[in-house]
Amino acid sequence: MARVDFKRLSWAWRVAAALFLLSRVPFTAAAEPFDGYPKNVREPALRLIESAEPGKEEMLEPEVRALRKAMLDHSIVSLNDVPDRIYERARKDGWEGKAGGILRPVTRVAPYSVALWAWLVKEDLATFGIGRLFKDLEGVEGSLRRYGPSLLGCAAWIFLCFIAAAAWFAVWVSVSMLLRAQPALAADFSRPFRKLPRPELFAFAAFLACFLLPVFAGLGIGVAVVFWLFLSAGYLRRWEIVMGIVSIALLAAMYVCGGALHSITKYAGETRRGGWLGGEGYFVREWPRPESGAGHPFEESRWAEMVRFARARAEMQAGNHEMAEALWTEWIRDAREPSSGYNNRGIVRQRLGKTAEALGDFEKAVAKGPKESPAYWNSYQMYLRTFRLEEASKVQEAAWGSLRELRFFDYRAEEMTNGEMVPSPLHVRDIWEDLFTPRAEWLRDGGEGSVFRFLFRPLSVKWAPALLVFGVAWLLVWKPLSAKIWMHGTCRSCGTRTLVVGGAETTDICNQCRAQVGGGIRAGEEREQRLLTIALHRKYVRACSVLVPGAGALWAGKSVSAMIYGILLSLSLGVLTVSMGAGDPVPPLISEMMGGIAKGALAAVVVLWAAGAAWSWKSFGSLQFSYNIVPRR
Repeated sequence: MARVDFKRLSWAWRVAAALFLLSRVPFTAAAEPFDGYPKNVREPALRLIESAEPGKEEMLEPEVRALRKAMLDHSIVSLNDVPDRIYERARKDGWEGKAGGILRPVTRVAPYSVALWAWLVKEDLATFGIGRLFKDLEGVEGSLRRYGPSLLGCAAWIFLCFIAAAAWFAVWVSVSMLLRAQPALAADFSRPFRKLPRPELFAFAAFLACFLLPVFAGLGIGVAVVFWLFLSAGYLRRWEIVMGIVSIALLAAMYVCGGALHSITKYAGETRRGGWLGGEGYFVREWPRPESGAGHPFEESRWAEMVRFARARAEMQAGNHEMAEALWTEWIRDAREPSSGYNNRGIVRQRLGKTAEALGDFEKAVAKGPKESPAYWNSYQMYLRTFRLEEASKVQEAAWGSLRELRFFDYRAEEMTNGEMVPSPLHVRDIWEDLFTPRAEWLRDGGEGSVFRFLFRPLSVKWAPALLVFGVAWLLVWKPLSAKIWMHGTCRSCGTRTLVVGGAETTDICNQCRAQVGGGIRAGEEREQRLLTIALHRKYVRACSVLVPGAGALWAGKSVSAMIYGILLSLSLGVLTVSMGAGDPVPPLISEMMGGIAKGALAAVVVLWAAGAAWSWKSFGSLQFSYNIVPRR
């Protein structure tokens, strides 16, 4: 999980840094490749990396099979470091463009590498490899469904994308509303400066100061959005008020998602390479302290069960069979669904020479487990070893079928001729429900993470909800209040400003535009003043359309269409900012993937920005034509 020091950054840089956070599968480079793994696993892994070279693909398959055999001997299901090391070498030697043919067989020894599967999907799309696409998509789904760090990383990615997109939308709405209100707001600001020469200059300076104050004061983006909406509330149409309320509601949702992200981040610290949850893909080095369970996104019983399962798996992979047997026995006693524990204890007992007990465990696992349980295959192997051929024939079809159900791991029965046993890895398929179930901790943790500071600095947790409630109340109450206050209104068509009493929505088209007089009033100073007002207003709206695409559509009265456009633009900007990343280094495959996503998102932003500017420009031109302000070209 990327980390950024928000305390050292100004407000503008904090905005960029918070949005550029990247959720990814944790990566911390080991001092030595595969340090900590048994020698008969480390050596074939290093040989596989050395043999990975374009033009020598036929040499790769034997090395993959040798490494897979060594992994099964130690009940290791995935070595996620292998594809990272191969692609790192490919970039160093300059053949990353030919890495697809090398990395595809590597999925058999690194099925939990979501980065590898995602990279292969990208290659399939780039090369129109439709035949391989569905298998690689299945690999992505399988790695996300079965591997804990992938689940956590994906969940954090979703939360970050939502936070980034919501932040962009809130900024887009508040700035667009402020630009919409600027002419009338500046006219009201000029009223105290009536006796000064050129009062409009002082009014514009006051408006500019109000706009820039949150930026230079280092206020959080949520505070700035509410402040800008506070200034523009009295000059907005009904649908624009709805947009403002939606943006404030998104700020509240960002606060909750920030709490969820903070909770996941605290737990994700355990998933880095060397952490217990990543043990199915990397060597385990650190275990959580008993008191470190607080703050994780799972129920206490589930968290404890997962940690104990991972401890037993680690001892099993290290070859400490006596310790593993004791841990599995303890885990089975307390587990809600013990079938995977029976299967793994059966493997350990088989290696300890306890044949009868091992077979009994496999039979219990078959009775209690699902049809894709590897215990079917393991019991079949045990029947063959003990020459119980009749029992073997009874389970043979189910055994081969169980391997086909485990197609994500690509276990091939024809290669498993020495009685290799298939372990049951840590089950994390129910984590999705735990991660996305709202709970009170999200509200409590929301004030502890960097997202809260990004949104509400310098407010405390106690005052942040009050600010949001005030923003919504102000937008709802100010509209009827403005009907009793003298304030300026600006004609959306020609820009004429008039001091009126009443809601802006009833006065946003002036009488001359309604009469469609255009510039055709009597010659003289009045005509020249009107033509100048029209010209300046047109330039202002066009400038707003380019700087904040969609703003011109608001002047044209297309509030609903503009809101839909703002959502699309914000989503693209959110994906762009998150995919660009910040903070800790990432594996080469993840870096490559994020670079590709960033390029695609940047292209989408450029297209949407240009299309939005052109649409706003044209919409405002159509409005002026409809009121006879400009002729049709």
